[in-house]
Parts: sequence; C-alpha cells; structure tokens
Amino acid sequence: MTKTIYLYRHGQTDWNLIRRMQGHSDIPLNEEGRKQALELQSFFKKHPVEVMFSSDLMRAQQTAAIANEHLSAPTFVSEKFREVFLGDIEGMTQDEIKQIHGEESWLRWTSHEIKNFSFTYNNGESALAAIERFKGGLLEMFHTKTFEVAGLCTHGLMLKRFLHSLRPDLQEPLPIPNCVVYRINWTPNQGFEFSP
Repeated sequence: MTKTIYLYRHGQTDWNLIRRMQGHSDIPLNEEGRKQALELQSFFKKHPVEVMFSSDLMRAQQTAAIANEHLSAPTFVSEKFREVFLGDIEGMTQDEIKQIHGEESWLRWTSHEIKNFSFTYNNGESALAAIERFKGGLLEMFHTKTFEVAGLCTHGLMLKRFLHSLRPDLQEPLPIPNCVVYRINWTPNQGFEFSP
C-alpha cells in the first residue's frame, strides 16, 4: 500500500529573520510564522491527512498545531524529525560562521550535493547521519501507525537534505522557504519516491 506524506517546514522565527542557526535550539514562531502556519490550513483543507507528525521542537509543534486546527487529525511528535544538530555553529549567524570558518566550509555545509553530505562543523551532525535518523523516524511511523496520507512538520536544512538524498540527480537546490510543502510517496517494495 502506498503511503503519501506531505513534508512541510515550520513557520518563521525571529532567528530565521536574522539568519541565526537554530539547530536544536527551541525557538518559537514569531507573528509572521503564525500567519504562515494559518495559510497551511487551506492547503490541508484541499489535501486532508489522517494523521499529523511533527518534530518535537516548539516551532514545528506550533506550526503543526495551527495547520491541523480544523482537521483535528491525531498528532504524533518525535525527536527523529528534528533539525540537523549544528554543533559548534548553533546559535551563530551565517555571517559569523563565514567569518570564523570561511566561505568554502559554508558552501560545503549548505551544499545539496551528496558528495558533501559527510562534512560537518565540530560536534555537529553530518547530513548522512541526519538523513538516517529522519528515515528511521519515517519507517517507524509507517510500521506503527495506520494511515494512507499524513502531514509532517520538520525543518529547513533537514528537509532539503532528505529530499536531495532521494533525488541526487537534481542540479539546483530545492527552495525551502518557511511553510513550503513537498509530497513524497512510500511503498514497501519501491521505498521513497519524490517528484518536485
């Protein structure tokens, strides 16, 4: 049986505005982020889901709760859907990271190319490790929850890396603005499928 997942990024936070790296830092939505999450209600009215999943971080849980307000689908939370853990750069702005660590390392870190997925800053989680964690969370929900269509609120870097791991042929990085939605399908025989 095919399972469809609508993966979406959380709404805006104050740290997003100033390009400060959040990682596992538990930052709430700002007013604009709440408005963005409200707009997701229209999406899920047209594309209803049976269950809603979310990262356990506040910004994702808040977004999922607002998006799910009218559907009232059962909601499940997991730390496996958290953002990539950023290690020593967590809490720093992009400009600070480039100044301290250099432009080249920043380009490797933000790359959508799989050849760079083993790179990480000190004490951080590589793309490869984060993708395995995220996939493990997805497979766990496939095998423990009964549904055909679900929503899942996660984070920008995690979403970008996971989707590009499914489609390494994509030449350009996928746009991942706050509250963007991408659809993936999964079957036991074919695994994950993604068509942007």
